[in-house]
Amino acid sequence: MNNASSYILPVVASLAFHGLLIAVLTLGWEASSEPEKRQMPKFVQAKLVTVEATVKQKKAPPKVDIREKRRQQELQRQREAEAERERRAALERKKKQEAEKKRKAEAERKRKAAEEKARKEKERKERERKEQLEQERKSAFEEALEEEEELLDAREDAQAVMSVAQAIQQRIESVWSRPPSARNGMLTVVKINFVPTGRVVAANIVEGSGNAALDRSVLTAIRRVETFPEVADLARKEPAVFEREVRTTLLNFRVEDLRQ
Repeated sequence: MNNASSYILPVVASLAFHGLLIAVLTLGWEASSEPEKRQMPKFVQAKLVTVEATVKQKKAPPKVDIREKRRQQELQRQREAEAERERRAALERKKKQEAEKKRKAEAERKRKAAEEKARKEKERKERERKEQLEQERKSAFEEALEEEEELLDAREDAQAVMSVAQAIQQRIESVWSRPPSARNGMLTVVKINFVPTGRVVAANIVEGSGNAALDRSVLTAIRRVETFPEVADLARKEPAVFEREVRTTLLNFRVEDLRQ
């Protein structure tokens, strides 16, 4: 109200001044054209114009409902907390999914590794089995071959020994002089010991004929021959056969061709 009163006086003064100015101009114009007339002075009627009509009233700020504001803040806080929980739950689910994926990948890797190991082990066993069978076949073949060779060698050795034994017996019988007391069917078995040079170093009766003269005649014939070239030749060519079969030789001397 004090502000409105301060504007009233200037406004009234301004209206009075403008009214006076208009009156002077009007009277002056009429005086120049017409005889001066005395007029009754006019009074300026002024109206009081309030400034309140021209001054915009400031709007009062809207009243704030504290409880509503707090409720909205609480709702916002709850929404943010729920969003944070969902974010954490989603992160946890993602971690679990990644962990499960890694676990499955590791399990698959171990399964493939186990299958590969089992496959290699199976191949190794199969290879070893084939190698063993091949080795067994080879060994059986080699053994059969060795046995055959041994049989052939034994046969050849036996033939060589038999040939030498026959040569020894023939040489002894060629100088054997049977006594008059000898009879057909009498048998003297003699063991003869040789050295590699073919010389006789010992001769003994293993089984007597029952006729001492006949037995002595056999030993006498052996001493007459004394050295056997066939024995020396075998000892030079086949020393093992000589040692095994000929060094000690048993010979049978049977009386069969006497005329009774």
